[in-house]
Amino acid sequence: MTSTVSKNIQISLLLVATLGVMSGITVVSSLPLISHTFSDIPHIEFLSKLMLTIPSIIIALFAPFAGHIVDRFGRLKPLYTGIVLFIAGGSSGFYLHDFYAILIGRALLGFAVALIMTSSTALIGDYFSEHARHKFMSKQGLAVGIGGIIFITSGGLLAQLHWSYPFAIYFLPVLFLPFLLKSLYEPQRHTHAPELELEAKLLPVYITAFFVMVLFYMLPTQLPYLIVNTLGGKPQTVGFVIATAMTFNALTSMQYAKIKAKLSYMQIYAATFFLFGLGLFLLSQAENIAGLFWATTPIGMAFGLLLVNTNAWFLSQVPPSKRGRASGLLTSSFFLGQFASPLLFEPIVSRYGIQGLFLLVSGFAVLVALILFAKSR
Repeated sequence: MTSTVSKNIQISLLLVATLGVMSGITVVSSLPLISHTFSDIPHIEFLSKLMLTIPSIIIALFAPFAGHIVDRFGRLKPLYTGIVLFIAGGSSGFYLHDFYAILIGRALLGFAVALIMTSSTALIGDYFSEHARHKFMSKQGLAVGIGGIIFITSGGLLAQLHWSYPFAIYFLPVLFLPFLLKSLYEPQRHTHAPELELEAKLLPVYITAFFVMVLFYMLPTQLPYLIVNTLGGKPQTVGFVIATAMTFNALTSMQYAKIKAKLSYMQIYAATFFLFGLGLFLLSQAENIAGLFWATTPIGMAFGLLLVNTNAWFLSQVPPSKRGRASGLLTSSFFLGQFASPLLFEPIVSRYGIQGLFLLVSGFAVLVALILFAKSR
């Protein structure tokens, strides 16, 4: 662990970080088109959302095992295996035109992301000291935001040509895999530290990660249907709206190190939940596409800090010898939240509509913000 890490290593880890966001939102603009293409399948509107959430449940189930693999066999072999599987599974929708076959490809993508995220999180803990880690994670948040903008916009434009074209974006890691092979090195193995009730100590982090993702995945799973089916927008509009959120995600997350120097983890959570609640309230009141762009600004700012803050809080609590297993459980918590999001919210959407859902959750988010603010005082 060091305070100075080479630029090539940092660039490599930033490229790897973009794969997490690529795994989900790249195909979000295709969801309404997929539901139209396979309209003969019962309940296809709900089933099409599984294109996003099937990888999430596979990641949630497999990530703890991936954590053991990373601790036992090192960081790099699981990372590179995951990238190869990522390319194969992610791109399957480009050349497979059977709905259920594509879902199998999405499941393979889930195995891949579990390996990638678990090993890359452990590498960040291994390579960086705590102070340097906060600075790097600001860069990581920026990279994820920029990657989200590129992938969601490209996916929206490609979806206009054909619903399957956004899946071709998953071939992208082929271009930078040689750079990773050249730049990254296997960290020194750490001797095992005492358990110190590690699972109990990290339980608040895991619960927070789960609920952060339940809320975050409301946008890619619900917003496309609000835009296309309710407000009469086009598929590329989905990309532009979510890209706006990702822009403010990137701009805010790059300030994380400065913000963390002044605020505690809990104070940052209080501020971000308030911003998120404000954004959801604006979404619930939007009557046209223009209103959505205003609403996604505070939402993007909130998640620019929420994800980075959760990862930073997590790494500050974990001894080096347990990073692989603990990172696997964190990854599992994040993606279990992704999978659960449409399932938890579907009854509310069925009864109150998507904007009704946004209104109810906005009130919940503000209440959480007030509770956290009171506790932080």
